[in-house]
Amino acid sequence: MAITRVSTQGLTRSGTAIADVPDSPVIGAISDPGTDGYATVAFTAAATGGAVTTYTATSTPGSITATSATSPITVTGLTLSTEYTFKVKGANSTATGAESSASSSFTPISHWAPSGAYDSIATTTVGAGGSSSITFSSIPSTYTHLQIRLFGNAGSADTFYRLNGDTGSNYIRHYIYGSGASVAASTSLAQTSGSLGYIPVTADTNIFGTAVFDLLDYTNTSKYKTTRSLTGHDKNGSGLIVLYSGLWLNTAAVTSITVLPNTGNFNQYTSAALYGIKGA
Repeated sequence: MAITRVSTQGLTRSGTAIADVPDSPVIGAISDPGTDGYATVAFTAAATGGAVTTYTATSTPGSITATSATSPITVTGLTLSTEYTFKVKGANSTATGAESSASSSFTPISHWAPSGAYDSIATTTVGAGGSSSITFSSIPSTYTHLQIRLFGNAGSADTFYRLNGDTGSNYIRHYIYGSGASVAASTSLAQTSGSLGYIPVTADTNIFGTAVFDLLDYTNTSKYKTTRSLTGHDKNGSGLIVLYSGLWLNTAAVTSITVLPNTGNFNQYTSAALYGIKGA
């Protein structure tokens, strides 16, 4: 029996050449580009089908779309804390092809949120014999702000900071404090160091205080550096809470921070940790 071969060359679907229609791409990973409300959608172009001129990614829910000629596609306008999946399809002058399968789920987060926004840079714990100061040097310039978390006991309650080793009269501080029995506020100008914390002294055996100190825009070379600190301690019903704000009259980028008590040493087990803060 004779076999008849039928050519598919020029075969059409509703007047469109099948060979020219893009085949569906293969969906890839969804990643966070580091900007609120954005997602990066990766895919692999199909090895068959017509050549693609534009790829479109579409979200579920919301049907939010974005286009690109190549992988990946960055989708914007997503709602934070909402779970999304994405599909990608290709198009050319002939037709729009079928969509890919759905991606894995992706939930955009705020990059100002504390979760994941702080990177540990260095931590120092004072050993036996104490230490007159704690210094963080060679601080990387890859963050927006810095934070020091101090847990301490020292020869004096007042704890100070110096930036880039500057001992000139270039520090200003404002503070307000309360002890539960009284409150006070004051300003000090032309200081040789800035105020960081107020912690228990040596006589307060085994009592430690804390301070959280923020240094803002530490790499900005067009303005003076501003600081803030919340610090305090409790001694079985008595104690103190102090809120400081400060200014370093210098535009240099900060590369080192020294923390020191007004007199004496930091006592054993005092700990200071430096963090880099991400964000705009």
